[in-house]
Amino acid sequence: MTAVAPLGSGQRLCANHPERPGHALCMACKKVVCQECATEWDGINYCVACLALRRKTVAASSSFFGWVLVAAAAALLFYASVHLMVWTGVFVTGLL
Repeated sequence: MTAVAPLGSGQRLCANHPERPGHALCMACKKVVCQECATEWDGINYCVACLALRRKTVAASSSFFGWVLVAAAAALLFYASVHLMVWTGVFVTGLL
């Protein structure tokens, strides 16, 4: 059912809905899809299956970098708070 049949003036039919004319070409799998099936992401058309795969890949990589960023921010905050407490103790001791 994924066959793409040509229409009269070079148009093609949707790979998922053979009764609808094609609207866009998926840049990942090169299937022709109708307006309902086509989704534009970052200016590029994708079919539903390819977009789901792409989003899963991006989500997996971005969550790793997100955790690295959170860990680095926590370490920096811990480092700064320890130095602030030490220098506050030195300053208070010098006043006594």
